[in-house]
Amino acid sequence: MRAIRDLSMNRMRIRGLTSPVAALCMVALFAAGCGELTGPVSPSTPANVTATLLSATSVNVSWTPSPQNDGVVSYSVYRNGTKVGESTTTTYTDTGLSPQQTYKYTVAANCTSGLISDQSAVTAASTVITIDVTPPTVISHQPPTGFLTVSPSATATVTFSEPMDPASISTTTFNLKVTSGGALIPGTVTFTAATRTAEFKPTGLLPNPADITATVTTGAKDLAGNGLAAPFAWGFRTRDDTPPTVLSTTPANGATVPPSVIFFVAFSEAMDVSTINATNITLKVTSSGAAVAGNVNYNTTTNIASFTPNQTLAQNTGYTLIISGSVKDLFGNQMGTAVTVAITTADVTPPTVVSTVPADGATGVSPTAPISAKFSEPMDISSINAATFTVTTTSGGTPVAGTVTYDNTSSTATFTPSSSLSSATSYTATITTGARDVSTNPLAANKVWTFTTADIVPPTVVSVSPANLATGVGAGTSVQVTFSEPMLASTLTSATVFLKNTLTSAVIPTVISYNGSTNVLTLAPNSPLTGGTSYTVVVTTGVKDASGNALSSQFTSTFTTAVTDFVPPTVVSVNPANNATNVATNTVVQVTFSEPMDPTTITTTTVSLKNTATTAVVPATVTYNPATNIATLTPTGPLSNGTNYTVTVTTGVKDLAGNAMASQFTSNFATVPVADTTAPTIISRNPANGATGVALNVAPTVTFSEAMDATTINGTNIKLTETATTTAVAGTVSYSSGTNTAMFTPTAPLRNNISYTLTVTTGVKDVAGNALAAQSTATFTTLIDTIAPTIIATSPVNNATLVAVTSKVMVTFSEPMDVATITTTNIKLNVTTGGAVVVGTVAYDPAAKVATFTPSANLTANTNYTATVTTGVKDAAGNPLAFNATFAFTTAP
Repeated sequence: MRAIRDLSMNRMRIRGLTSPVAALCMVALFAAGCGELTGPVSPSTPANVTATLLSATSVNVSWTPSPQNDGVVSYSVYRNGTKVGESTTTTYTDTGLSPQQTYKYTVAANCTSGLISDQSAVTAASTVITIDVTPPTVISHQPPTGFLTVSPSATATVTFSEPMDPASISTTTFNLKVTSGGALIPGTVTFTAATRTAEFKPTGLLPNPADITATVTTGAKDLAGNGLAAPFAWGFRTRDDTPPTVLSTTPANGATVPPSVIFFVAFSEAMDVSTINATNITLKVTSSGAAVAGNVNYNTTTNIASFTPNQTLAQNTGYTLIISGSVKDLFGNQMGTAVTVAITTADVTPPTVVSTVPADGATGVSPTAPISAKFSEPMDISSINAATFTVTTTSGGTPVAGTVTYDNTSSTATFTPSSSLSSATSYTATITTGARDVSTNPLAANKVWTFTTADIVPPTVVSVSPANLATGVGAGTSVQVTFSEPMLASTLTSATVFLKNTLTSAVIPTVISYNGSTNVLTLAPNSPLTGGTSYTVVVTTGVKDASGNALSSQFTSTFTTAVTDFVPPTVVSVNPANNATNVATNTVVQVTFSEPMDPTTITTTTVSLKNTATTAVVPATVTYNPATNIATLTPTGPLSNGTNYTVTVTTGVKDLAGNAMASQFTSNFATVPVADTTAPTIISRNPANGATGVALNVAPTVTFSEAMDATTINGTNIKLTETATTTAVAGTVSYSSGTNTAMFTPTAPLRNNISYTLTVTTGVKDVAGNALAAQSTATFTTLIDTIAPTIIATSPVNNATLVAVTSKVMVTFSEPMDVATITTTNIKLNVTTGGAVVVGTVAYDPAAKVATFTPSANLTANTNYTATVTTGVKDAAGNPLAFNATFAFTTAP
């Protein structure tokens, strides 16, 4: 019927028909064409329309076909009453829908005649609601992003774009962290559905001041289960409500410090520099409360304040550093409670020895007297002992046994010998720098003094010539008396030492002489003695030593002269024989006399050997054998090959009767010429071939089997190279003729863990011109050096005072250093206060392992300086200093 109504109201659909009658006829025709005309005129309405959700934005619509469908050509699909499409089947897919919306679908049948059935009824099956697939978002949050003064008691909130699943809003999905380090802040999370707001409440106050990061993760979901598309995070900073504190002080409370101390105070946070001043940081003498003037500085990078006294503090004095509670941090928080640091300055003055007993240079000291030294101040008794207080003989350094004691009352150390010292002996007493005062300051330098003990030992006669009871003594003999020690020459007179006829006691006139160097007194008779006569030598107790000690008892000795002999001695033979040839170069010369000789006349002066051509005397020793009457001349070294020599015996030689040879004797011989054709060899090396772990400062040596031509021992014939690369090592070659040893001294330390080859070529020759038979090589490997160098001494020493403004800064290292790292970048000098750089140059002495910083101009008087040696300095193996080293000193006013 709907089709008929539509047709009557729109007659223009059937062109050329304007009357209702004609229209009805056409309807009948169309109706008959859409189906059997036994039923309704229009097609039946589709039934069982069902809408099925395919996705959040698409739906599948299906239905049962119209019963009278012979003429149905398609179906129109309506969404919420609006046609959205047409299908020739019984299904239709509707797309482009919006999420989370309600859609109602109806379907009408279209006939070939143009007739359209009624739309199907809206049912639950034909109605769908699309799902929510839109992720929620955070639309607002507190505190605002980047806010810098958030209260430590504040909470953080986020508001979502849509209702959320409360179960997904927790500390797992909403948290606060300290931005630096990421430490989670404990707290609880609540969610208010009405406002879609989540709130994070910290369990306590937020850290302050601190940068805080708030994060909402994708675990936060809306009611449809959609999580945040990406985590939402923002940051803010809490304001500082915490008062500052003193974290530490240097020196610490109760410390004992040098008088040149600088105080450092480390605060817990950045401070208001205007409150870090001499009013809020003060230093006082603890006992009197007297203020100590000084400068206060503050380092904004380290939050450390320093107090530098204007002058060196007094020694052994208590001081109190006061940090006022009025100091403030950058947010105006006062510290509140003052902090005090009590320290005591140390005694840094080295002790000295103010007097000694005996005094330095004293003589005539009793051998039983104790030796003592008085110090300028009380000493550490444990440091006064036999190791630090010693006594030795000055000549030879023989230690004297004894005990050492120390008297606190007088500050005196005493060395008591275990037994009496030797008389007339020089002794040296030494107190080393191991002796320390009670503040552990060592003696500034060894105290050394000498003294000489008194001579209390009587002299003795140790020998007499002629010997006691000697017979056959020559008539021209002089008497010699040898004393045990130097004698007082004034006591050696004809009244105290004389020669007499044993039988008649008649004193023989003599000339007395004394040799103080040999302690020998000589009695030379004015005329020859009578042959075959007994004589007595008398030394009375009137003779005294140089110290005035008399001979303990009279000394006598007798001898008998020989029957008078007037026959001069002669040389009866000589070996080598006169004019002998081919004499060995190691020969000794023997001269045989005709009778017993006076041994005192057989000397290198009277019996000698000379080079005939040059008359040069051959160094030799001369001995005499009275049993064989043979004088032997032994050269101190081999004679020269192919050389003429002359043996000379002068008329100075005498027999026992004092008769001299009538004339000088000479004899000649020639040595055998020996040709040297033996090639030299190398008999030892250092390092040995194949040696490992060799020190970097080694100077390789080779020792030859014989004397070498020094001109051939040079850098051309002896060279050192790196084995792997054959790179030559720079150095010098030297030769010791005494040991036949050549040495290669590298210009710089060798490299770490490298194999080196020392080569000796056939260019080296012995003194006869014989070359080494074949070139010789040997290898060794240097040590693997992984030990960092250290600084073993500095000048000035750390915390030194009164340093001259012309001083240089010197650093002694524990091992050879890489000179390329000894620079003003790695060794520098700064003014301690303010850090001003001192301009200068740096030099390095590889032999002493000492680096020297020389300022370009004199230092400033009465100023604190800090020297720094950085880890940029390296040893020869490339090992850097383990850590930056600093030492400080103060120049003299």
